[in-house]
Amino acid sequence: MNSLSDIRNILRSRDEETRRAALQALRGRALQETRDLLFSAMGDESWRVRKEAVDVFVTSDPDEQAIEALLELLRNHENAGLRNSAAEAVAKLGVRAAVPLSRLSGDTDKDVRKFVIDVMGIIGSPEFVPVLLASLDDPDDNVASAAAEHLGHIGDTGSVPYLIRAVVANDSLLFRFSALAALGKMTSHVPVPDEIITLADQDILRKGVYDCLGSIGDESVSPILLQGFTSRQKSTRRAAVTSWYRIFSRSSATARQGLEESLRRMSHGQVVPTLIDQFDVHDNDLAEAVTVLLGIIGDMRGFETLLAAFASERLSGVALASLKRLGADAMEALVAMYPRVDETSRSAICTVVGELAHRAGGVLIREALHDQSPLVRKAAVSAAGRLGLTDRIPDIVALLGDADFEARNAAVACLQLLARMDRAAIQAVARQLGESEQPGQRRDAVVLHAALGDGERLSMLVKDEDPVVRQAAVAAIGKLKLSAASGALLIALVDEDPEVRIAAAEALGVIGGPDVAGPLKHALDDEDIWVRCAVLRSITRIEGAAALPLIRTVLPLAEGMLMITCLELLEQLGSREAMELVEAALESSDREMVTLAISILARQGGEWVVAHADRLSAHPNEEARAAWAGVLAGLPPQQARHFLSQAVRHELDERIRLQIEKLLEGFA
Repeated sequence: MNSLSDIRNILRSRDEETRRAALQALRGRALQETRDLLFSAMGDESWRVRKEAVDVFVTSDPDEQAIEALLELLRNHENAGLRNSAAEAVAKLGVRAAVPLSRLSGDTDKDVRKFVIDVMGIIGSPEFVPVLLASLDDPDDNVASAAAEHLGHIGDTGSVPYLIRAVVANDSLLFRFSALAALGKMTSHVPVPDEIITLADQDILRKGVYDCLGSIGDESVSPILLQGFTSRQKSTRRAAVTSWYRIFSRSSATARQGLEESLRRMSHGQVVPTLIDQFDVHDNDLAEAVTVLLGIIGDMRGFETLLAAFASERLSGVALASLKRLGADAMEALVAMYPRVDETSRSAICTVVGELAHRAGGVLIREALHDQSPLVRKAAVSAAGRLGLTDRIPDIVALLGDADFEARNAAVACLQLLARMDRAAIQAVARQLGESEQPGQRRDAVVLHAALGDGERLSMLVKDEDPVVRQAAVAAIGKLKLSAASGALLIALVDEDPEVRIAAAEALGVIGGPDVAGPLKHALDDEDIWVRCAVLRSITRIEGAAALPLIRTVLPLAEGMLMITCLELLEQLGSREAMELVEAALESSDREMVTLAISILARQGGEWVVAHADRLSAHPNEEARAAWAGVLAGLPPQQARHFLSQAVRHELDERIRLQIEKLLEGFA
């Protein structure tokens, strides 16, 4: 199949797979020889054959002359597949086709101009913006509309004044529809002429005008958008609401006050019901806009919608702000509706009561602590903590035995808050829990003693029979930096459970002190590697650079996680001696270790990399050389090319040499 004549004959085969295989044989040949065959195949009846022809042409690196010949295929009015294949090929060539495309944008054939503009839009390069702007004045509405549409896709804000001018000058509905949609995708904010605003009087253009105003307008266009809130068309109402909210969101504080006043003046009649009807939690932009607008209006008819918004994690923040605007009346209404709503709504009501610290809702929260739904109980106990319901501590303690894990955790968190308000009561609870036979409750006691700052009780729990309780107590002492309890931590450093020993090592590192470093150094002989890692980190935290000799001693025999810890600590120290030890890790046979060491060395900065470039390029470890080549490629282009060229000349390993050559291709 080497002969072009043979390939030409095979391309006449009735089997599409045979024809496609023949095209594959053209790969690697000079495009000057294969161009006509490829162009013919681009009009093949089979899309698979056409696609193969396009791919072969694009990968043949066509010059400008070949691209111009390709563009001539756009004139073929008889074979739609051929035209589409040509357009696809040009699109894949991207900006390489910019010059021929730009020249053809002024062709006498309007269909050719339309194809050219569409291809420019598919490529989407800002380089085409001048041509697209010029095409806004094309005598053919289809061409001008396509130019406007693609300017919107590219999003060049400098196009806004030209699009505005074109909308005013061209009264074609098709063009205005496309140009308004393009403006709706821009972010440049400029004065909007009355000629565009009045286009909202036309049903077909109204939504486009509203989208346009939301993108480029300011607060002066608020009245026309407010009128759109009650438009007959759902899509138009949505555009009006979201656009008004977009303008409101980017306006100054002073301008927002005026916008809020104008919205409230419009809130009579059907505006509020219309907003409520539009709320859709699955439509992010619209749901947020409606939630905020209902809060601004402050109409009690919107509180159920705001409650539904609050139940959405994404909208809960703006919904809470809007509920605050409604004031005490809304809170009373929410409390009143509690008995007749589902568990999700009951949970949301409890959360809102807590978030807004609505004291009058305390009665409801007291009842909700016993709700049959764990979701509601969780929300109620969280609210009880925010409201400071210390009189409900017994009920809250009862929830520590709740069947629902999240409700139990919420109860512990609630008691932590109440510790600030009734220390004696929570202290009694903590002591009671500390004597429980259940390890889970003794762990809860640790949390409460930590909230109370009770180091004495925490030290006692360090000796608990359950390792989870001991670990929690040790971690709490470290978090609170209770130096008086360091003796208990030293005991925990030799605990039978490795997790406890890890927690003790970390806590000692936080607390520090002259009597801590010695026991920690002894713990470096621990049988558990994770304990040794924690110990080494704490010693470095306490002694700083003085820990370097210790790391030097550990490093030669370190493996796995301990090796990683040593390297990370050396980077943290950052001294010349520390970096020399990192370089020593390049001798490791572990690829992960070598890669980490190279990464640490590379982060020392460009000057360091340049200073050590030649030496590390000749490193005896193959993995180190391969990783180092990647670091060199990150230097400024001239330096990268210089050092990589030197490295490739001296590299004996074929695999690494090919890797460096590929990196060099990026600087050609």
